[in-house]
Amino acid sequence: MNPALAQDPRALRVNLTAPTTAIRIGPFSFDGLKALLGFELAELLGPMMVGPKFQRPILGGVIDVYPLAIPNGEGLTIPVKLVGGVGFRNLHGALVLQVPPAMVDLVRAQLATELANGEALGPANNDNGAGGTVTEFALRLRPGMRKAIPLGTWGELGLEAA
Repeated sequence: MNPALAQDPRALRVNLTAPTTAIRIGPFSFDGLKALLGFELAELLGPMMVGPKFQRPILGGVIDVYPLAIPNGEGLTIPVKLVGGVGFRNLHGALVLQVPPAMVDLVRAQLATELANGEALGPANNDNGAGGTVTEFALRLRPGMRKAIPLGTWGELGLEAA
């Protein structure tokens, strides 16, 4: 966790929301997201986190919320087995979202208003640095803006301007 990032005026402040996939039965536990990624999401996001992860209930489920500050010129890509990668970066105050080709239509639908009025650009194909392709969308965040892809009973994967 890096609370000092919260003071950086060029950092984008966002909350990343992801499904809570941990199942606990007595002393045993299984985390589906950890199994899919191969690591804890909080471990990867730690250097950009400006506060502890917390949970929030939504429509019959629970999501994990990761408060982040993304420094200018920084970001990350999370490799996801079988689909490529999902990522984001701060490009001079614009949030660039990186999604695998299979998610393009879902993201385009979430950004339809912003794409229509020029607050977002994309999609554009780019190399993910590991020989695969990602599709990028660039977005200017507004205070209170929230974009999420619903994942049914699992919750959602989303970003909120903080």
